[in-house]
Amino acid sequence: MRRTRHGKNDILIDLTSLLDVIFILLMVVLARQQVKGMDLDREKAHVSELQSSLEKTEAEAEDKLRLYSDQLYLAEKTAIISVSATFNPDEPKVRTLKILKNGNTAADEFLLNGGDTADAYEAFEEKIREYAGAAEGLPVILSVADDGSEILYRDRQKIQSIFTDLQDSSDDVYIRLGDGGEED
Repeated sequence: MRRTRHGKNDILIDLTSLLDVIFILLMVVLARQQVKGMDLDREKAHVSELQSSLEKTEAEAEDKLRLYSDQLYLAEKTAIISVSATFNPDEPKVRTLKILKNGNTAADEFLLNGGDTADAYEAFEEKIREYAGAAEGLPVILSVADDGSEILYRDRQKIQSIFTDLQDSSDDVYIRLGDGGEED
């Protein structure tokens, strides 16, 4: 459609190219918005996945904290003395007795070397009695560690004898023997 000029100062502006540019810009903006929307959906899904993972981790942490609190409570209300006796099958004359009290990280160790073990067993029994005496008024659980390590029969019998003597002298001492031993 052509316009006719009415005067010298009338200017004819052709808006076709301007409309083409505006439509192209509009399509670019809409395309970017759609891509941003897809990115936003992906981000929302990722955030949702991270949030569910965080909730699961928080639940696990709460369970572990509850278990830890229960263990602390029990540790305050009982004295647990765990004993392990290990040896190397290639060298059965050299053995080690270890005492671990209420989960302490450092164990008391007693070396049994050869046939003369009376002094080591005496020191071992004295330490067990010291730990049990320090827990006055609390139940004391004496346990032979059930960690899969090998223990000589004679060592097991001697430890059981020490435990039994201590149990006979106190009402608050309980014995737990691993690997097929009897439980009192």
